[in-house]
Amino acid sequence: MNFKQLEIFKTIMDTGSTISAASQLGLSQSAISRQLAALEEEIGRELFLREKGRLKPKPEAFLLVGEIDEVAQSMAKLRTKIGDIRTGIFGEALIRVAFPHSLATTMLPPLIARFKADHPRVTVEILSGPYDAIERMVRGRVADLGFVRLPPEEPGFNTVSLSSSGTTCVMPAGHPLASKETIDVNDLARNDLILLGRQRINRNELEHELRRMVPSYRCSLEVHSVETACVCAAQGLGIAIVPTLIAAYFQSEKLIMRPFRSTKEADYGIITKADSALSWSCEAFVDLMRQETQQTGADVA
Repeated sequence: MNFKQLEIFKTIMDTGSTISAASQLGLSQSAISRQLAALEEEIGRELFLREKGRLKPKPEAFLLVGEIDEVAQSMAKLRTKIGDIRTGIFGEALIRVAFPHSLATTMLPPLIARFKADHPRVTVEILSGPYDAIERMVRGRVADLGFVRLPPEEPGFNTVSLSSSGTTCVMPAGHPLASKETIDVNDLARNDLILLGRQRINRNELEHELRRMVPSYRCSLEVHSVETACVCAAQGLGIAIVPTLIAAYFQSEKLIMRPFRSTKEADYGIITKADSALSWSCEAFVDLMRQETQQTGADVA
């Protein structure tokens, strides 16, 4: 016994003939008759009397039809749910994403607009903070996924690599170093520097390189987002040294951006908790992230 046979039986009960049932279900009359015969054979009883091309339900048929109505309603709901899952539109789904503040105000809003166009019933909660805070959010299940520098500082995450990025020096328009195509460590001597907050891996790597090459470097201003660093650089407060991937979102006529000739590029991507599977909505969001980072590119010179 299968649902198709029950659906055919219910339709015959409603219409009174195999011809009408075939028309309603979009099947041939012979297919309807075969399925009905198979159902009766499995039950071991005839459910209808055949009289002059019409079918008269027997008492046994009436015993079944009420139960089949409930099955049909449940199957209709199930098909709706399957359709919703297939299109990513199901219930009041929620995905929670954690991003650095600088990306939460630049990359993220248009990305979410694109996501919501395809997933209008999915609610997105935006959380922001530095990379270590984002790791804590994902580990504590406060966020479903987070954007960080890879590899994460702590174990216990699944990772999806999105992009590699160098480092960019951001300075006000008209700065003497703007004439150079690239900036190296020695160029930074005797310049005020704007550096991202301490306790970050990229900050520690940068300071190690600066101390090795320019022991007298000056950290004039310490900030905690690329957005703040770029705004301060535009005000002439120093040269900001920031990830190229994020700096690309803050280009303006007030700023000059030049690649920093540092030792290596950094990898960025998405982390999720290792023992948690991503929902289809989260996977769709990660796919959009991958497209966005590929389109952004790394060269902002």
